[in-house]
Amino acid sequence: MDELGIALSGGGARGAAHLGVLHALNENNIFPNRVSGSSAGSIIGALYCSGYTPMEIILLSKKKAFLKIFKIGFLNKGLTELTYLKDFLNAHLNKDSFESLELPLHVCVSNINSGKYEIISKGKLIEVLAASCALPLLFKSVKINGNLYVDGGLLNNLPVEPLLLNCDKVIGVSVCPHETRDDIRGIRNVAERCMQLAIWGTMQHRFNQCNVAIEIEKSFKFGMFDVKKSEELFEIGYEVTIQQINEIKEKLKK
Repeated sequence: MDELGIALSGGGARGAAHLGVLHALNENNIFPNRVSGSSAGSIIGALYCSGYTPMEIILLSKKKAFLKIFKIGFLNKGLTELTYLKDFLNAHLNKDSFESLELPLHVCVSNINSGKYEIISKGKLIEVLAASCALPLLFKSVKINGNLYVDGGLLNNLPVEPLLLNCDKVIGVSVCPHETRDDIRGIRNVAERCMQLAIWGTMQHRFNQCNVAIEIEKSFKFGMFDVKKSEELFEIGYEVTIQQINEIKEKLKK
């Protein structure tokens, strides 16, 4: 049985905070050896499981190719197929397979034909990662084996299930906003807020199942597409984890 698993929530560019969490854990000799994730969490997880350190991933996030990953397709007359994301992953992952990773990875995707989430951990990797990031209405769904898939966070934004089965201890990390707000104005803000709350609804009970639950509240003020703020988000994730590190160590000992 694996000793320690970590589940990384979706949240777009806010996912950079996951890297700060991982860096703080690693600094304190805490090394998750199984990872699960939805959407942005699955991308961070794939790079981490392929052998990149959190600091190396942050350096990758400054590259021009990375900054273009979530370029909104409708600005260019149609939904994008996340081509930039696939190109980036092809360039930085050793092989296009789960089996080639150094650590086990579980990626959550939403099957819009069946209406159920699926957690994939074997076979082709890059197409599954693209599907997990395919936010509805912004990016095209991804067809895999005849079914259409979209963002894993739609139906399960913190896929703890495979970790609960395979790990002695589970850490959950959330960058999913759900705080009380009184500044919601206009259709776009209302739509975004409804999406946030629906996604939080998929993960609240899962967050509570984790032995260690790390919520990065300071990340909530950032937008899903603030990709140029990765360093700031990294620092926020690092700071929150360091503040809780003694408590985290105690919970992992029990």
